[in-house]
Amino acid sequence: MRTTLILILLLSFDASVKAQNQITSLDLEIQRAQHAFDARKYNTAAALFKRIYPKVKVEDKQNEILYMVAESYRRANNFKQAFEWYEKLVNTKYPNPKILYSYGLLLKNFERYEEASRAFYDYLFEIPGDSNAIREIQSCGVVQQWKAKPQKFEIKNVGELNTAVSDYAPYYAGGKIFWASSRSEATGNEVFEWTGQKCSDFFEATLSNGVWSKVQNVKGAVNTNFNEGVACIDSTLSTMYFTQCNGIDGKGMNCKIYVSYFQNNAWSDPKMLPFCSDSFSVGHPAISADGKQLYFASDMQGGFGEKDIYSVTYDMVRDKWGIPKNLGSNVNTQEDDMFPFVDELGKLYYASKGFTGMGGLDLYVTFDSAGTYAKGRNLQYPINSGGDDFGITFLPSSQVKENGAIGYYSSNRQGGKGDDDIYSISVKPYIFVLKGKVFDRESMAPLAQAAVAVKDAYGKPVFSIKTGPGGEYTGELPLNAILDLAAGKEKYFASTSVLISTQNIKHDSVLEINLILEPIPAEDVDFTLKGIFYDLDKWNLRDESKKVLDSLTIILNKNPTLVIELASHTDSRAPQDYNLDLSKKRAKSCVDYLITKGIANERLIPVGYGETKLVNDCADGVECSDEEHQQNRRTTFRVLRSDYKERR
Repeated sequence: MRTTLILILLLSFDASVKAQNQITSLDLEIQRAQHAFDARKYNTAAALFKRIYPKVKVEDKQNEILYMVAESYRRANNFKQAFEWYEKLVNTKYPNPKILYSYGLLLKNFERYEEASRAFYDYLFEIPGDSNAIREIQSCGVVQQWKAKPQKFEIKNVGELNTAVSDYAPYYAGGKIFWASSRSEATGNEVFEWTGQKCSDFFEATLSNGVWSKVQNVKGAVNTNFNEGVACIDSTLSTMYFTQCNGIDGKGMNCKIYVSYFQNNAWSDPKMLPFCSDSFSVGHPAISADGKQLYFASDMQGGFGEKDIYSVTYDMVRDKWGIPKNLGSNVNTQEDDMFPFVDELGKLYYASKGFTGMGGLDLYVTFDSAGTYAKGRNLQYPINSGGDDFGITFLPSSQVKENGAIGYYSSNRQGGKGDDDIYSISVKPYIFVLKGKVFDRESMAPLAQAAVAVKDAYGKPVFSIKTGPGGEYTGELPLNAILDLAAGKEKYFASTSVLISTQNIKHDSVLEINLILEPIPAEDVDFTLKGIFYDLDKWNLRDESKKVLDSLTIILNKNPTLVIELASHTDSRAPQDYNLDLSKKRAKSCVDYLITKGIANERLIPVGYGETKLVNDCADGVECSDEEHQQNRRTTFRVLRSDYKERR
């Protein structure tokens, strides 16, 4: 009995020790994951917390770990994973309403603005009056209007420069693009645990005749085993200012700005700028065109929020830097304000999370007015998106080619090639849309399958389209052109031509023009050509008669399948045989004239009817006025066929 009791006690003690060891082991795992999170190694922290999550059985503790997985992915900018884990989190009893705010931000990243707005409203119910949530709700409404009326820019992924990992912060100088990338060709094998990718290096490429050169590592001492990123280079490609983080040994936590010079076909050993410090980060340099002002981002004390935009003067003669100056509350916010760029006109572009925006970092522009910067203006859609849009650079205006890119920037928006990708910006031309319907003149019913054609001033086709079931048509016209619009359909005369000008268009335009087609009449219907006159007993055409036939030429050219009878008629005041012969000669003179105008003779059948088809009662022996006899002296045409095909 005693032996059994001792055995039970030993087994109980052994089980207690094992349980204690299990708890201790789990606690150690949590501590390790939390340490990675606190050290901003967010990708590593996400993986560690994700591994811990199924091991925790207590609901409250499990929800806490779930939050850490979701938040680690969010801070690592892995929006897809963050959203997946936040969706789980918001359906738990996690007590902190902050998750609703973060969930709303993620919904904005995916441009699901109505759902995001509801998440922010739910957060406001828990935290009434929160100014950030109010701003985000307003943003959700505004940005949907931006998307409905996009700015006139075309955004393209520059696939030749991008990889499956992060390619970001391009900078244009001297005909080249420089940017930072975590691609496999980056120096060393160090992994940046914030993102889980290699530490980034600088790369470069040149665009020539629309083709990018092979991507190459930037030569010299600027690339190390650790993180380099965000550079600006002067127009002569002789001086580079750039950001280096993690220090020479990779143990540093802060970023600093360095300067390097291009010497002997390579970049020299970099030197740290004097206003940098171990106690705060300084990065994202942007030099003004004259080289006298450097802009940068920093989280130094005295700012408005996370990171702010600063400027510092540079005395090139004395090689001396001034004291950094915060650009103020019109530029900076309580959130991150980063990645400045100054164009040739002195406009300052930068990325921010603190203003009304589409989601993540949005790009803004401002300018210095008498020492004070104006409030940043959002560049709107399509430059901005629900993702992070940042690191913009523009070409000097003298180097922008027609229909070419005016600038480049980086974004992790949906549909990219990798993580952060480089995109080009080009000015999208205004559009001129032509629309309308085609109708039957007699019934005014819409005509389906009518051919609507637009030609330029030289007769070259611009576009041709068939009308829809309701007689409708639509098409886009080129700008700065004089164009001719007409419609046609089998068994109908072609419409009258309409002249359209798209010159000097300064806004998107829609022009609506309806066209009417006249049915081709049956063979027994004659059309009188008014104004064709002959001298007495003559058949030679007078000048005024030629003008009338010129109008018939236009009709025949617009309706190239018609074969017509061209007939001449006389009055009754001469012998019938004489009138018949004269009318035949006059009909032939009309046909001969039309042939000289390029109408095929197979399409023209001359007939003389003499006095056999009088239009009134003025026959032989009937006394009539000159006006009544004039009615009978006429030239007519009628359509014989509408299936003529030109011989090849």
